[in-house]
Amino acid sequence: MQLIVHPAARRELDAALEWSKATFGRRTAARMQRRLEQAGRMLMREPAIGTSASRGARKLPLSSFPFTLVYRVEGSVIHVLALMHQSREPGYWVDRT
Repeated sequence: MQLIVHPAARRELDAALEWSKATFGRRTAARMQRRLEQAGRMLMREPAIGTSASRGARKLPLSSFPFTLVYRVEGSVIHVLALMHQSREPGYWVDRT
């Protein structure tokens, strides 16, 4: 499996880590980074682990953090479309390919 992160999702990841660091400190941001890496490894082992979302995408909530990874599986490639804050309007990412 190959994991590809959409550029907008990469910006969301970076912003979420900066927010976590500014709000809760470096240790919490590092814990969030580890959780994101763990989620990526889980997706590569078991791509169907998330729940169904719109337009063939899947969602995987991050435990202990208010974010959800939104991704689509196409063959042997996992496309991470968004790191969506759980209070954000759902579906804002649907036009990402």
